[in-house]
Amino acid sequence: MVKIRTHYDNLKVTRDAPISVIRAAYKALCQTFHPDKFQGSNEEAERIIKLVNASYAVLIDPVKRNAHNAWIREQEAIAGRQSKSTRFNETEQQDDQEQSTPDEYTQQPPPSSTEDANVIFERAYDLQERGRHEEALSLYRDLAEQGHAKAQFKLGVMYELGQGVAQNYVQAFDWYLKAAEQGEANAQYNVAVKYKTGQGVAQDDTKAAYWYRKAAEQ
Repeated sequence: MVKIRTHYDNLKVTRDAPISVIRAAYKALCQTFHPDKFQGSNEEAERIIKLVNASYAVLIDPVKRNAHNAWIREQEAIAGRQSKSTRFNETEQQDDQEQSTPDEYTQQPPPSSTEDANVIFERAYDLQERGRHEEALSLYRDLAEQGHAKAQFKLGVMYELGQGVAQNYVQAFDWYLKAAEQGEANAQYNVAVKYKTGQGVAQDDTKAAYWYRKAAEQ
């Protein structure tokens, strides 16, 4: 399977490393590759430090780190599907490819790891439209847990329809409600419907009327 290069690899830390470890790793690498101490050329030292700085900027920021984690899962899911559908018999060719892999600081992960939440949401929406539900679900969930209202609504839809996850009306309602409380009109309407029908939540005409009004005010 193709090795996915991540910001964690650049800083030589595990994916669950706490901030304190990330800071310590960053400091150590900066000292190692400082132009005055590095045994190689100044150009090489500057190139590596630039990558280390970029990786540190992502992993020290909770939002960017979550986005990077989502990107990693997306790439691993793609690689996993490819490995299942393709069988490589040329073992020697694989060995040659592994031996010719560039050095560890050749490049940093693609820019998608630092994209903002709205760009990630658009990617998730596109994946959902193309039927790649599990990948879309993963991205929506990361955003939803960060409080992204539209992602919370879409996550509710996926639970309601059973897309990429077992159908669960209770979970669908919970995510609709989170989005509705942030003013997402579509979610407010769905919350009203759920209260009206009693699907995923106890039936309550009063609450249904309240959320219908909230949705209409948008």
